[in-house]
Amino acid sequence: MKLRVATRKSALALAQTTMAAEVIGVPYELVSMTTEGDRRLDKSLSSFGGKGVFIKELEIALLENRADIAIHSLKDMPAEVLPQFKLAAVLKREDPRDAFLARGGAAGVRFMDLPAGARVGTGSIRRIVQLKALRPDLEYVPIRGNIQTRIGKLAELDGVVLAAAGLKRMGLADQVTEYFSTDQVLPASGQGILAIETLSEKVAEPGRSDLAQILARANDVATYCIASAEMSYLKALNAGCQFPVASFAEIVCNEDGFHLDSETAPTLKIRGIYWDEKSEKLLRAEVVGNLDLNTVDFVLQSKKLGIALAQKIQEQL
Repeated sequence: MKLRVATRKSALALAQTTMAAEVIGVPYELVSMTTEGDRRLDKSLSSFGGKGVFIKELEIALLENRADIAIHSLKDMPAEVLPQFKLAAVLKREDPRDAFLARGGAAGVRFMDLPAGARVGTGSIRRIVQLKALRPDLEYVPIRGNIQTRIGKLAELDGVVLAAAGLKRMGLADQVTEYFSTDQVLPASGQGILAIETLSEKVAEPGRSDLAQILARANDVATYCIASAEMSYLKALNAGCQFPVASFAEIVCNEDGFHLDSETAPTLKIRGIYWDEKSEKLLRAEVVGNLDLNTVDFVLQSKKLGIALAQKIQEQL
């Protein structure tokens, strides 16, 4: 079979989609399109629809049978997939951290060494509240656009903050001045994870079990558990990109790594933040739990840990 793969037209999206298609490992053709989020670069995402603006056109292509699968950055997806669709698989997570690029590139001034009043560009509310906790004396400037456009802003700004995963996938890691640790800046939920979306079984044409089997082979189970926990956290808080909220899950395994037939239950740790405007406090919480790989419900267990994290945050509100 030849797989029709829906993707955005940006250079990063095309690179990521090609990477995902190669992992899936069957002949494919790209069905590229420009989304509303790509067209409306003059406004913040929260002002005209939030995360869904990057995936709506791709989902329509699935519904109209112009594509078999769609590839997204998981952080661009809503916390809950619509019932017509299914998160069929995810690839192994790339570097989830945020990166700081200073004017001058790798040899530029590090974030904590910037002079007071320096101007740093980012389009993310999540990043801004955390960066302000580190450096409240800097000016944070909203920017949008593709990676090249944002890096180009260094002509007028002292630095910009971007996702490390996109920079690495585009071969631009050599321009990074430094990476923020996840203790300094918690990444966006799903950051660094490529998601493969399909039609749900209720909507898809009958007899497409071959597609499900192909995607199951491409799925990274450990990352799927991580993704399930992080997105469940967002869903439980009813939060999208217009909210200063983030979560980051990690799986701690024995020396043999993550295996479904492992006799030792891996531990999933998930941390979360939420900016409470009323108290003007950045709330933090952490949950740790074991995943029982001897049951078929270990993904559900991951989701429950994300929900438990959201409950810990809500207790502080």
